[in-house]
Amino acid sequence: MSVSFQTIDVFTHTRFLGNPLAIIILHHSDLDSDSNRLSQSLTQQQKQLLAREFNLSETVFIHTTQGNYDDPNEPFVIDIFTTTEELPFAGHPTIGAGWFLAQQWKTRTEFRLSTKAGEILVKKLPGKRSNEDVKFVKLRVPIDFKTHPPYHSPILSTLKSKLHQSQLEPDDYVNGVDGAEPVASIVKGMSFVLIQLQNELGLAKFQPLHAITDAQLRIPDDHLGDWKGFSSLYVFVVLPQVTNYHSSIFDGVIDDTNDANDTNKTIRIRTRMFDSGGFEDPATGSAASTLCGWLAVQKGIGKWKFEVIQGVEIGRESRIGVFVDVDENSVVSKIELVGGAVKVLDGHIDI
Repeated sequence: MSVSFQTIDVFTHTRFLGNPLAIIILHHSDLDSDSNRLSQSLTQQQKQLLAREFNLSETVFIHTTQGNYDDPNEPFVIDIFTTTEELPFAGHPTIGAGWFLAQQWKTRTEFRLSTKAGEILVKKLPGKRSNEDVKFVKLRVPIDFKTHPPYHSPILSTLKSKLHQSQLEPDDYVNGVDGAEPVASIVKGMSFVLIQLQNELGLAKFQPLHAITDAQLRIPDDHLGDWKGFSSLYVFVVLPQVTNYHSSIFDGVIDDTNDANDTNKTIRIRTRMFDSGGFEDPATGSAASTLCGWLAVQKGIGKWKFEVIQGVEIGRESRIGVFVDVDENSVVSKIELVGGAVKVLDGHIDI
């Protein structure tokens, strides 16, 4: 069996920036010339091996059926894998899958993706020039948002100390070296410790966690309860509000629903996402959604718009747009993620 693949860079329109993503297309229930049904099915083990072979932060498998061609409301089933495990949801694979489908079905304005975390509606965001290709898509993130009690542990203090962060001082952390840090989950099984720094200089000095194991970095199950599972660090700085910002992910995009052209109302954040073994992610849609949901709750009831800039320090600048609605009960009722992508290469894999 041979399957098609494409790699794209997500949350950018410049090749070799943003976050790389491998997309593998699996066609089901098609007919060959002799009217025999063909199905490109992979086992869980085969999917995991392919994700490991690409060795990117995530690989997404898109399942297409005849129903996807005939019925615009038929969801595309997608599976999201890291090199070691399957995830219920991740931001850049869903944005990437939505953008990829928007290139294939140019006449459709929206798509539905079926993930392990739920069904996701993806919409094209048209540019101001009617003849240009789709640059951005917007998706409603499936959420089971939860703000947990602030987290503190000896290992977290050690991570922030001079032992691991030799270039940072205690005053560089908003909550100090020994202070507890916010923890939030976007869905069950996807949580982040949110470490706020005072400025971009401190963010640039934060060092990857080379000497930390996966087990050391994970938040204990009893702290997360039903939301236990994957967890990692998201380090951030809220940028000063400016009137004339040099560029924005929302430039040139028509989105009347959320007034996305008014960049003066955008809250801009610089971020870095770290995991064990020295890993740093160029762009993390799930972490950006989690952080912006948490920040929106701190700001209060209303509709909030964020631009998250990530990956600068590793030479892969990414721009992530996030819309958050906070209802009258101070609960996150909706999160939408905005991003674009650019094709890098394509081909076939023999299984």
